[in-house]
Amino acid sequence: MLSVIIPSYNEENYIGACLDAIVAQTGLPQAHEIQVIVAANGCKDSTVAKARAMEPQLKDAGFALIVLDIAKGNKMNALNEADKVARYGTRAYLDADVVISPGLLVELADILSKDTPLYASGTINIPRPKSIVSRAYAKVWTGLPFVKDGVPGIGLYAMNALGRARWDEFPEIYSDDRFVRLQFSSDERRKTKATYDWPLPEGFGNLVHVRHRWSEGNMELAEQYPQMIANDTERNKSFRNALGLLKTPFSSVVFVSIYAICNLRAKRTKNSDTFMWRRGRD
Repeated sequence: MLSVIIPSYNEENYIGACLDAIVAQTGLPQAHEIQVIVAANGCKDSTVAKARAMEPQLKDAGFALIVLDIAKGNKMNALNEADKVARYGTRAYLDADVVISPGLLVELADILSKDTPLYASGTINIPRPKSIVSRAYAKVWTGLPFVKDGVPGIGLYAMNALGRARWDEFPEIYSDDRFVRLQFSSDERRKTKATYDWPLPEGFGNLVHVRHRWSEGNMELAEQYPQMIANDTERNKSFRNALGLLKTPFSSVVFVSIYAICNLRAKRTKNSDTFMWRRGRD
């Protein structure tokens, strides 16, 4: 069995579609009893109400829903609070703005049913952004080995009980997805054929905001958990990748500019008193 944990912070515009996609899952046994935990944290909008309103549909589809209304706005704390009420050792952690395809949960459950520690995610799909800047960024980013061939787990990652036993609580860091992925070697990671939609932030400003947070998170993780970096086999920096940038000059300029700006900003804020918890998406 599986517990699906959805940390949510002011996600009233996304939580409905996220839960609708869970209701629409196919291939599951009739009495699967998959648990869905919405860990709303610090919400000032209608996220909690909208999630609770979905309980009848989820129940009819065989899902058991718990909605936590946590006062503290902090994703890691929300994950830890959800873990306390999770019924099953096999768990999937799903961002509230992610929409999974119909066969994803059954494929994840099958992959993670083996008697060995395993990590899994889906095949990421970026819906076509409206912004020309975001489309340019996506064109380069989705072609990188980390995204195209690896198992990045951005917005969705899962593991079986043996895998989840590798750490206790989530630490107070930014990069929960990378922290979890690096608990596993490359031969312990699996990717489903089933896809999930993860919306890229729209426009230059939002891209910089999110990429800045990622850069800070990567620096923080390398500093606090250097022993885990050995498992980071999915690397993007290579001569071959650099040559690939020449094929899409405009998109490459956009991508490299955002990447460089955010790395410089992250180095500055990481070493100053302004380093603070930031939401990943506005």
